[in-house]
Amino acid sequence: MAEVASRELRNNTRSVLDRVERGETVVITVDGRPVARLEPAEPRHRWLPRRRFVDLVVGHQADSALRDDLTLLSPDTTDDVPVR
Repeated sequence: MAEVASRELRNNTRSVLDRVERGETVVITVDGRPVARLEPAEPRHRWLPRRRFVDLVVGHQADSALRDDLTLLSPDTTDDVPVR
């Protein structure tokens, strides 16, 4: 893991970011002390395969009692409001 002084980061931001983009992790130092780490970002996909989506969502579903709690907090609905 490479170390880069904050001054070098300020003066050569683009070249340091290019190194990180190529996969290198860089530790930023101030007065020789490590204060931050720059790591390559995980790529963001525009779409997910169905299986991956299901795996991500199933583990984070809302508590089954949430509907009851919300009804207690706000018992009124807009069901009676006419739709234009």
